[in-house]
Amino acid sequence: MARIIVWRLLQGLITLWLVVTVVFVVMRLSGDPVELLYAGDPRPQAEREKAALREALGLTQPLPVQYAAFLSQAVRLDFGQSFVTRRPVMQMITQTLPYTLTLTVSAFILAYLIALPLGVLVALRRNTWLDYLSLVVAMGGVSIPSFWVGLMLILLFALKLDWLPASGVESAAGYVLPVIVLAIPRLSFVTRYVRGAMLEVLSADYLRTARAKGLREGTVLTRHALRNTLIPIVTLIGLQLGYLVGGAVIIEQVFGIPGLGHLLVQSIFRRDFPVVQAAVLILSLSIVLANLLTDLTYPYLDPRLRDA
Repeated sequence: MARIIVWRLLQGLITLWLVVTVVFVVMRLSGDPVELLYAGDPRPQAEREKAALREALGLTQPLPVQYAAFLSQAVRLDFGQSFVTRRPVMQMITQTLPYTLTLTVSAFILAYLIALPLGVLVALRRNTWLDYLSLVVAMGGVSIPSFWVGLMLILLFALKLDWLPASGVESAAGYVLPVIVLAIPRLSFVTRYVRGAMLEVLSADYLRTARAKGLREGTVLTRHALRNTLIPIVTLIGLQLGYLVGGAVIIEQVFGIPGLGHLLVQSIFRRDFPVVQAAVLILSLSIVLANLLTDLTYPYLDPRLRDA
């Protein structure tokens, strides 16, 4: 098991390095941020100011030197100051990250609280109207774009019925619509996944043996069937977190949530290199840690893996 943990840590570090390296290169290829800051400035002294600003920001140094400085800062989680606001980057990250965490964690909990029991239920009601209905709803939930669902919910519940705010998170009510919109695709996918995993387990020989011993159906389902479906479900949890983080970037734009995703999109348009690099690293790190935590739970679900 120790070898698996070490290997996963090494994989996570390599993944983080590749992600931040790609972001570093792509941002430099996107253009000069100083030109964007001075766009439309007709003053004669603007060129001198731009040259001085490039020097101050370190943009005149060779790319390898900039890259080495960036990696050195990234290891210490020190990304300097924003090119645009001149504020410390980590201060901006820590101010926006709680909004994103609240959104993603709430959507995660909502999706799995509904999807797990619903997936088991439709598996037990296989080939019934409930099973067919869940299939249609799940296909719609996965296929329809989240931003469109968000806009439709805003039109209905915010503008027409005036039950919930259309944007912002000044109160807990502001999270209701974005959490629902972010949870719908995950809920739909996980429900069908749990259904498939349960159907595979329900046909296993050891369940027939458990029933033959006289165990009650509830005991057979909870102690034997559901327990043996947990490993693929836990694996899915780690994978789905990445989709939640990616979906949060879009949902924050639709609902005007000042989270990390919103900051990332704004910084990309402004070519604010330090903020983009820091935001991508933090989001990637959260996904890597979630997958590592998922791997660590396997031995508790399957004792056979403890000696692997």
